[in-house]
Amino acid sequence: MSSFRLLESNEGSINKAIARYETTAVYTHPDAAVDIVLVHGLNGDPGKTWTAKNGTFWPTDLLPESLKGARANVLVYGYNADVYCGRNDNSASDNFIHQHAQTLVTSLTLYRKSEGTFNNPIIWVCHSLGGILVKRALLYSNDLRAAHHEDYRSIFVSTYGIVFLGTPHTGSDAASWALVLQAMSDAVMPRKFFESESVLLRTLKKDNETLANINSHFLDIYQRFKIHMVHENHKTDIKGTKRGLPKNDFLCKFENANSPGFRALSTDIRQWVLEAPGFVAVRWDVEERDKAARMQYEVQERMSGWLLKRHTAHD
Repeated sequence: MSSFRLLESNEGSINKAIARYETTAVYTHPDAAVDIVLVHGLNGDPGKTWTAKNGTFWPTDLLPESLKGARANVLVYGYNADVYCGRNDNSASDNFIHQHAQTLVTSLTLYRKSEGTFNNPIIWVCHSLGGILVKRALLYSNDLRAAHHEDYRSIFVSTYGIVFLGTPHTGSDAASWALVLQAMSDAVMPRKFFESESVLLRTLKKDNETLANINSHFLDIYQRFKIHMVHENHKTDIKGTKRGLPKNDFLCKFENANSPGFRALSTDIRQWVLEAPGFVAVRWDVEERDKAARMQYEVQERMSGWLLKRHTAHD
């Protein structure tokens, strides 16, 4: 059973019961106009990934207050991103990135439909592999136009902005990822990690064909979105906001509102929350017109075929 407590401002409610492999609303605003969705990375967890050493879970402890009245829900999404066995007896994920992407789109779509937020703009916050997953999910969602899958296209239509925290867009070598995973697990990496790479880890290797394809196709759609990119010890930019953080600072954990990187991150998110409803409403208008035009065309095609058959039969 979920455990809730009201914020002192009484603006929203906080849910402490986070599902490991599912979409969970950790902060719910009664008049939310936007959904902020956080997606963890390799060996991550929808709770622990965003929790600092002092126990601060910034998606609920810092982010709602930093929005300063901007109305948004905060969701976290969990999936099996383990790349080696041995921690808590969990098995390493053997799913391909496109399978994780399909599950993400399905889970988030069904959640938003059930909560009546189907058309709400979406702002993604992605750590590490989570950024690759979200890019693949948006590509998958964009491709869905068949009538029985059209609801899943809502994720693409609704997405307004994406925050990438330490996402290896061009891949990385196994040795550097071993160091990252050691830091994330607070333990020495088992030797078998180097002997048997997981499917997800292979995706992140440099020159991986799957990763290259995701990047290539994402370039066709990225201009639709606001982009905020952060890497650990240097500034980077792919047609987005440039941000830099001190070396060795954890990109996805903030102890307080003055932690390095949080002010810049929360300022951009707040601005996006204010901007997104107007922009995404226009996109939905265009989407509905396109859908109506497709349906009209299909009806005309069926009628033409029926008339042709009738004419042929009479001949």
